[in-house]
Amino acid sequence: MNVHASRCSLSILIPAAGVSRRLGQPKQLVSYRGKTLIQRAIENAESLTPAEIIVVTGASAEPVKKVVQQTSARWVHNPDWSSGMGGSVAVGASAADRHANGLMILLCDQWGIRAADLQRLVQTWIADPGQIVCAESAGRVGPPVIFPASCLAALCALHGDHGARHILAANPGLLTAIQISNAASDLDTPAQLAALNNE
Repeated sequence: MNVHASRCSLSILIPAAGVSRRLGQPKQLVSYRGKTLIQRAIENAESLTPAEIIVVTGASAEPVKKVVQQTSARWVHNPDWSSGMGGSVAVGASAADRHANGLMILLCDQWGIRAADLQRLVQTWIADPGQIVCAESAGRVGPPVIFPASCLAALCALHGDHGARHILAANPGLLTAIQISNAASDLDTPAQLAALNNE
């Protein structure tokens, strides 16, 4: 079933501001099957026909912007990108449409995520836009995750290297986890990059 996120006015936020010190190169610009990871993330987001797609730039901002400008997404810059993921999520959330029913956080380094995985999340969320819907893999919950409008203020208040995981922990009554094995894919180390290149 093809679900259009615009029905419930969903914004999608893709943080792409990090310098990827452990990896040794900007992960958002790593190529996988002929496309950069940021390009793949945007295309997956576009498949949902959301109200908007916001990419947060930081390190390597110019090449990331060039990718964004060829898509339907828009970018906002986090000048304090070096402080960590939390600040970038806050910058993106602050730029999101205040009238949206929800905000999806989609990480470009989860290279295994497919459009169909996001469709499942959105389909569940649309049934009750007040819930938090996230992926579960390897016994852990996390992104991609859709936060309802009631969590927007908390997202805007994030700072430093503290991401949105504590918001999940603080709202167990709102949380719906969907088993998505592809969410386990990650890219933080040269060994993981080698595995990606062998895909």
